Amino acid sequence: MPELMQISANELKFLVKRSAEGLGFPPGDQLSAGLKAAVAFQLGLANSHLLVKGLDALNSAIRAPLLLASSDEELTFDAQGQSALVQVELALGLALAKAVPRLHIKHLVAAAFAVPCLMNWLAQPLNQASAQQCYALYFTHHSGAQRCVLIAADGQLLGLYQPLQTIVEIDELLLCMGQADIDGVLITDGADLLGWRERCLDQGADALVKGGTSSRRQAISSALVSAAAAAAFPSAAIALELPSLPGFLQPPDRRSNG
Repeated sequence: MPELMQISANELKFLVKRSAEGLGFPPGDQLSAGLKAAVAFQLGLANSHLLVKGLDALNSAIRAPLLLASSDEELTFDAQGQSALVQVELALGLALAKAVPRLHIKHLVAAAFAVPCLMNWLAQPLNQASAQQCYALYFTHHSGAQRCVLIAADGQLLGLYQPLQTIVEIDELLLCMGQADIDGVLITDGADLLGWRERCLDQGADALVKGGTSSRRQAISSALVSAAAAAAFPSAAIALELPSLPGFLQPPDRRSNG
């Protein structure tokens, strides 16, 4: 039977950072991966299945997404199967620097983790002033459905939508600059998304990380549990459910510590 483990959002950030470190990623990618994971969980854009998928796809042998096509209207990249926990900033950064209306990234695993990165960048003035606009970011939700996050020019979330048509394939991301009208159904507005994050800070969020047959996934999960046993960060509590396998550590129960 799996065991339930209570950790904080900052602990989750630390554990994902440690996983990226163990896989050979540089410090910048390590920190970015941890921040994206924590914020995506708090906003309800990710669950444990997506986290495990994103961790499983991390490949330090890939140095950057490949630029396939470039024009004044669109940039197209091939992420080569890399996780959006790392390196997606390189493609997003070029699109914002050139103020290109459309950015298309193919073969990007767990694309929802790119949302916190874009929010963070738009929250501060960009060098390219014409790029300071609202953005529609399309990806495939962990449920398999199409999703679009609308982000204001100042980085604030405006809403989460379900597009009426298929916009992207699985493991793809499409970013559209200046698109304020979404052809889709509003699922949650920005206020509710931020409210969910605030509730996570107060009450915690559930994250169920389960092992599988992949030895790499088991190694990552083992590293998460080992690190969690030594971590002690205050913040939003997140429950991690991990498999009962030989050598797995039983973390301390922090629920009584608030």
